[in-house]
Amino acid sequence: MPMPDKTVKRWEETEKLLGRFESPAFSTITPADVMRLGELYTELISDLNKLTVSIDDPPARARANHLALRAYGTIYQKKSMTFADLVWFFISGFSGIVRKRIHFVIASLLLFVAAALVGYLCIHEKSRLVDLAVPPAEQMRLKTLALSVRPNQLPPLPREGSFGLSSAIMVNNIRVSIIAFATGIFFGIGTIVILIKNGLMLGALAALYTDAGLAYYFWSLILPHGVIELACIFICGAAGFIVGYALINPGSYRRKDWLVKEGNDAIKLVVGSIPLLIIAALIEAYITPSYLSVPIKLALSGLFLMVLITYLVAGSRLNQS
Repeated sequence: MPMPDKTVKRWEETEKLLGRFESPAFSTITPADVMRLGELYTELISDLNKLTVSIDDPPARARANHLALRAYGTIYQKKSMTFADLVWFFISGFSGIVRKRIHFVIASLLLFVAAALVGYLCIHEKSRLVDLAVPPAEQMRLKTLALSVRPNQLPPLPREGSFGLSSAIMVNNIRVSIIAFATGIFFGIGTIVILIKNGLMLGALAALYTDAGLAYYFWSLILPHGVIELACIFICGAAGFIVGYALINPGSYRRKDWLVKEGNDAIKLVVGSIPLLIIAALIEAYITPSYLSVPIKLALSGLFLMVLITYLVAGSRLNQS
């Protein structure tokens, strides 16, 4: 029994539509064409089932099978990333993922801030828990660092020194961010430890500078690069939480499959943070040790924060549109 005429006409429509998808003028494809191809592919699978079970028509079965393979390849093909795609990712795609995963970013931020407050209060209030929050060896190192630096004591670095320092800072920041992400594989526990450790150290150092009467000076050293650097640490911490939560709660998926799916967004968050970390390293090497006054450095910090927020908000809106 041959296939009905309406089925043959539908196959012809599928062939013409596939030809348009496979032609160089791919940009003429509309969303309606994509939806229609999906519908035709679903009906093709149904036709193949009928040809296998109830209709004996080898030529029609071969034609339908060939069309189904072409449609599958067109629908599920993986497009190779071009340089333009990479640029567009950094312009809007990264911001879109940050917005999509903002609850993980907020969780990362809150954990870091909580740890920083604990570190600050333990040092500032001379709590008995100080040795538990900040190990004695780390306390001595932070005290030495705080007492060895005074306003206007460090001269600006030469150009070569600044470049070398920025490279070292950049590598260290990227390393910390990658570790915060990678240790999420231990059900998020590694990410929690990294965020708490860095938060405790920042809070303890802030307390030491505050007790020495150098609070404004301290924040003028931290905030110019810190508004960007800390945002990246929160984002990479969020990436670690995404991985950890995927392992803890895969839902109806197999744990491995859900990890792969969620890990795709997590990796994009880390990759998207790298250019921001490079910018933070350059600021830390060239602006932080400069002779700029404390008010100017704090004003620049506010400016950098506004630029970062504008980039993330505008990029996410552009991604949605």
